[in-house]
Amino acid sequence: MKVKVIAPAFCSFKHIDENGYMILPEGATLNDVYKKLRVPLLFRKILFSSVNYERVKLRTKLKDGDVVSFLSVITGG
Repeated sequence: MKVKVIAPAFCSFKHIDENGYMILPEGATLNDVYKKLRVPLLFRKILFSSVNYERVKLRTKLKDGDVVSFLSVITGG
């Protein structure tokens, strides 16, 4: 399945194509996205995750076409 990922700058973009999509196996969860992005364990506690712009838990199963995005509670400006 293919999901759109809007990832923070500190993540690994190795598994995201030039259009912002990540290929995942059927039944993949948000936690699988975290692993592919190599989000450090420390940052997992300060990131809010959303699927289709709704806040969800790491065990949420994804569907083809979902949009995964992140918001950090610590931002700079």
